[in-house]
Amino acid sequence: MQLLINQILEKVKQNKKYRTISDEIVLDEIQNYLKKNPNESVNDLMIKSIRKNLHRLYSSYSRGKKHKKNKLLEELRKNQNDLEIIKKILGTVVSAKERLYEYEKIYSEIFKITGKPATILDLGCGLNPISFPFMNLKKLDYYAYDIDEEDIQFLNEYFKLMKSKGLNGRAQILNVRDFEKISKLPSSDLIFLLKIIDLIDINNHKSSEELIKILIKKTRFIVASFATRTISGKPMNLPRRRGFEFMLKRIGLKFETFSIKNEVFYVISK
Repeated sequence: MQLLINQILEKVKQNKKYRTISDEIVLDEIQNYLKKNPNESVNDLMIKSIRKNLHRLYSSYSRGKKHKKNKLLEELRKNQNDLEIIKKILGTVVSAKERLYEYEKIYSEIFKITGKPATILDLGCGLNPISFPFMNLKKLDYYAYDIDEEDIQFLNEYFKLMKSKGLNGRAQILNVRDFEKISKLPSSDLIFLLKIIDLIDINNHKSSEELIKILIKKTRFIVASFATRTISGKPMNLPRRRGFEFMLKRIGLKFETFSIKNEVFYVISK
């Protein structure tokens, strides 16, 4: 069995899109597939199916090239106050690039509701922690979680660099669907779930409901966001998520919303 799993892992990661995703995350997808399809030997349809699930979690929000990001980080070491370098780093990630000129507005709107946080948890963070300078906070503890090993390494280097600016951060590998591990995360003032709900909810809101029930015990506020445009760039007919709103009301949670051009935000509280 272990030999079969290793063969599948090797084949999945032969595609460079999936090479930097943590083995732990890929192995979890492999185990899920084999539970539903026991006794199946390695084949192209199996590999395609596993990659498809990984694509939902990762590739549609593709990251920039490692060399480019590292070069920009070296430039930032020379001038930590250069916001243009920060913007260039954020511009290497699709979801962050869309927020590039909206970050100050986003954080201003969030903090109007939540107050200024001392601690943030960011699940499925991508490179969002790089936007710290736009928060206008003097001090912040930031715990960032994602599935890409290169991004995690990059963020930890960034956190070291920005410690002198009041940012005390740590980045770690974590699958947002691993609710057991999520239940053991530290408490915080604020938790980000930016464009994550659609990735874990396939047919209904059962997964996000369970996730939010766990997280709301650890924080005063959860900020969840959703794209208001399709991957092709067309506006969605119903950018507000009525099913998500109904679920929040049903489990006794309150929320306030605001929008930017391509994204709607929900600030959720007890």
